[in-house]
Amino acid sequence: MNDLPVTMRAVVCDAPGAALTLRQVPRPEPGPGQYLVRLEACGLCHSDLHVQRGEEPLPPEAFPLILGHEGIGRIVAGDGPLPVGTRVGLPWLYDTCLACDPCLTGRETYCARQKARGLDAPGAFADYALLEQDFAVRIPDALDPVEAGPLLCAGLTAWSALARCEVLPGRRLLIIGAGGLGQYALEIGLARGLRVAVVEPDAGKRAAALARGAALAVGPDDAQAIRDWGGADITLNFAPTPRVWDLIAAAANPLSQIVAVALVHDPVPLSMMWLINGGHRVMGSSVGTRAELRAFLDFAAGRGFAVELERIPLAAVGEALERLARGEIRGRAVVDFTLT
Repeated sequence: MNDLPVTMRAVVCDAPGAALTLRQVPRPEPGPGQYLVRLEACGLCHSDLHVQRGEEPLPPEAFPLILGHEGIGRIVAGDGPLPVGTRVGLPWLYDTCLACDPCLTGRETYCARQKARGLDAPGAFADYALLEQDFAVRIPDALDPVEAGPLLCAGLTAWSALARCEVLPGRRLLIIGAGGLGQYALEIGLARGLRVAVVEPDAGKRAAALARGAALAVGPDDAQAIRDWGGADITLNFAPTPRVWDLIAAAANPLSQIVAVALVHDPVPLSMMWLINGGHRVMGSSVGTRAELRAFLDFAAGRGFAVELERIPLAAVGEALERLARGEIRGRAVVDFTLT
């Protein structure tokens, strides 16, 4: 590693609510069972915004913190079976205990000792980052790194949420929120033979959803239009607000499956009789496992997603997160490390 720099650029959050700054920091050194990865791309996610705003309960010693968990790069050094030059992903899931029941039964995202990149461990808004050997997933060569970055969280989260459900061609999927996650969910649902309706307050995003194959796109106060369409057999909620619950409950068909994905801490008025009379299943879904990521990347390598991507330099991450908070990024913003 003598030819590697001793410092690197990184976007750092110094404290909850603090503005992000780009600075030079020491380059990490890989330890046993770790790879050092040079980043090629990293997507921006609403979770980065939650952490930067102090909406996650982190102790003071967690800061300063490098955010970013949709990283793509190539191994440049380290200890493991993958050779130098292998392109790998640096997703939200940094590592887990590998030994508890959730880990041993393919549900490692519910490990009580899991660590998340950009939260419990340094993230990928940096020139270099560490990757645990056991959590290294190859990125197919057919995928462009900038296009692949958002697949590691936005795309995977949508894929994994739908995987929780009984998906049969012809069933009706309701997607709440047509941001980046909702746009990936739309394309995945259509590819799996579902009929899809979208709920989205932004008229431009509704029009884009219709252009991409949605059968219906309505505002958040139009539950009757969804009932007239045929109701929802499966609902994926990506809207970070409890206000959508009344619409979700009204649109649900008997035996519906409802998956909560958005980070919402506030309660919703869930009726036990509504559950009993309808036989509904309400569940949560958290990002995705290594196995789900491999399956999703294989799926993605054979198709192109129409989600709009905005390439930005590393120095623009702070500004892009502010625009994300204002709803000004229509698809996904992705750091392209070739840009200066």
